[in-house]
Amino acid sequence: MAKLYFTLGAVLAVAAGSPALATAVAPAAPKPAARAPAAAQPQQTITRVALTKDLDASFKAMDTNGDGVLSAAEISAAELKMLQQRAAAVRTRFEAEFNKLDTNHDGQLSKAEFLAASPQAPTTAPNGEPALQQLDRNKDGKISLDEYRAPKLATFDKLDTNHDGVISAAERQAAQTSRTASRKR
Repeated sequence: MAKLYFTLGAVLAVAAGSPALATAVAPAAPKPAARAPAAAQPQQTITRVALTKDLDASFKAMDTNGDGVLSAAEISAAELKMLQQRAAAVRTRFEAEFNKLDTNHDGQLSKAEFLAASPQAPTTAPNGEPALQQLDRNKDGKISLDEYRAPKLATFDKLDTNHDGVISAAERQAAQTSRTASRKR
């Protein structure tokens, strides 16, 4: 019974997060090939009323017999439909990527077509001046081994709070917690 509630909670959570997937009324539209990373996408606000409306629509779509409750079979069917839609969307994206690479449209990728999509090596060296300016503490125009090591060793020393020369799992976790907390401020 606990597993049923967990599964129901998971389905409803997915339904609330993405009602188009959970309602399974129509196949999911293919997503654009180039999406902005999640962090770059603007945060969408949602009201309690809108969330309730989405949950109700998802519930209604999953309640295929219309009895006002979800059975294990209805939950399983909704999960299956959602997984099928996700797989179809991934397949659509893969096909689109393949078609972009298959420049002669023969349904096969030659080695040349495949390699054409690989990153190209830069032809000019990057500008090392900013790194030199940052690391060259004595401003002699060169970076010594000590200057090269200093920033990373300073970070290590900051993380090694008990100064035993080892960053333990606890110290690593404390640093992660501290970084997360400082980002929230």
